[in-house]
Amino acid sequence: MHSETPSFAKRLSGRFDGMIRQEDAQRLAHTIANLDGWYLVEPHTDPPAQTVDGPTASRHLEQLLEEILREESGVWSTMVYVQNQEDPWIVKVFHPRRAGCGCGGQGGIVPWWVLSRIKPEQIAEWQPASCRTADKPTKGALWKKWLSP
Repeated sequence: MHSETPSFAKRLSGRFDGMIRQEDAQRLAHTIANLDGWYLVEPHTDPPAQTVDGPTASRHLEQLLEEILREESGVWSTMVYVQNQEDPWIVKVFHPRRAGCGCGGQGGIVPWWVLSRIKPEQIAEWQPASCRTADKPTKGALWKKWLSP
């Protein structure tokens, strides 16, 4: 019996491990350099049609890591997630200050970049329309209610 490979969208919602130490993320970049066929996916844009080689994908990840460290003033936080550290197929990278619309309750937090060895597809939750706020304003923010006597 032949089992079908899960789609890009299905894999995105699967289990991921966070890269807690800088050394782990650097090791991941080294692993990526040895694997070709990476799509560099920027949410809110059309999925790329062409892949890049491993060294190009690795350099891209290293540039993202440098930006995260600049934004976090050299203090590392978990912003990189991978499905399998030894055999990576999808890597999600989140920017500390560009997490998308998750805080507004209008959908999940959108990755800054996704590196994928699986052909990407449009993700509805990544589209700007899914992050719109309601047309009708709400009556007072919840945090204001918590602070009032």
